[in-house]
Amino acid sequence: MCYNFSMDELLLLQFLEKTLKEAKEFKEKGDIQQSCEKLYSVVESLVKILAEKENVEAYREAMSGDGWSTYLLENAVDELNRRYSKDENLIWHVWDAAYILHRKGFHDNNISIRGFESRYKIIMENLPKIALKAGIKLKVEP
Repeated sequence: MCYNFSMDELLLLQFLEKTLKEAKEFKEKGDIQQSCEKLYSVVESLVKILAEKENVEAYREAMSGDGWSTYLLENAVDELNRRYSKDENLIWHVWDAAYILHRKGFHDNNISIRGFESRYKIIMENLPKIALKAGIKLKVEP
């Protein structure tokens, strides 16, 4: 399938793929804290992109108010998950993994390797599915 991206979309795709590559590189160097932050950044970006595409209420509220907050991101995830309910909580599952990595792995710097590895796998396996919902063909190297 051929995708015709605008310049902004090409820059977005490059950002997402570059950030995922950095997450993998940090993981390979043993810098779990930075890998966690990179993974969260990609998931958060995809949630915002999909929320805009679907014009969910949280997106409209973020645009008309003070921007995005964790509260609005979770509301967006909830609404998107309901819209894509046939995917068995796919968006919630990925968001939850990313948020735990962000909170425990990046901010607290207190996550087990096992906890990190399992969430890393969840995110990497499912990001392409979420990205496709936003019309983005994301290349992911686990």
